[in-house]
Amino acid sequence: MFLDKFPKFTPGRVLKNDMLNELRDYPRDYINILYSHYSDGLLAGCTLQVNSETINIAPGLVRHQGKLYNLSQTASVPYTATGQDMLVKVNFTKEKENGDYILSSGDILITPSLKVTENELELCRFKLKLGARLRDEYQDFTDYSTEYDTINIISVPCAAPYESTLSPILTRRFATEALAGRPVHSFDYAFISQCAQGEPVARSLITAYTSARLGIIAKDSTNQDIHRHLAKILSDIRLGKDMATTTGRNGGRKILVD
Repeated sequence: MFLDKFPKFTPGRVLKNDMLNELRDYPRDYINILYSHYSDGLLAGCTLQVNSETINIAPGLVRHQGKLYNLSQTASVPYTATGQDMLVKVNFTKEKENGDYILSSGDILITPSLKVTENELELCRFKLKLGARLRDEYQDFTDYSTEYDTINIISVPCAAPYESTLSPILTRRFATEALAGRPVHSFDYAFISQCAQGEPVARSLITAYTSARLGIIAKDSTNQDIHRHLAKILSDIRLGKDMATTTGRNGGRKILVD
């Protein structure tokens, strides 16, 4: 049966273990149920800020193999210029008992390899030239994929119902620039309205949109592919081009092959 049970804390009443257990278990159970159908990935927060010596990760929440991990304080990771691909990631360790607690933790690491194992979660990647400055500000949507001297969050899996998706930072930026470009089709506005809310957009919706808009098969696209497809769509919108199989402002019909 469904039940709402909350302990009574009143003068003269004996404080019992099960009363404290109720306070302990209810919020945990609620959150686990709320996100039970979500994929692994970044769930909230964990925004990045770069200074001259460290990459700072703001407090946030991630999901990995059914568990929620909370970063309660800003974490800082030192970095140096190597000219090579570097990956900032969370490495999850095995569950262990520590005194009165059962601990499951994830250490934030920076490694000179883009390989991510099943017990790891990517937070960002970059390739910094010697003498250059690492940046976390972007000129436009396309700039997020700049190879050198730029924090790249495209491949970061964002937790969402059923399967991970692109960061809402990226989809919201897409919406902002697409609206400024004045789309020519109502189909665009339907998708843009989803992106503009700043919430994760279902991967299946993104790939369905890019497939229809560009006339390609995008079902198995990686995050990098999706970003590239959306960048192409932004370019088409600015040029006044409609969907790949219809006529745009400048006339003509084209089918694009990815």
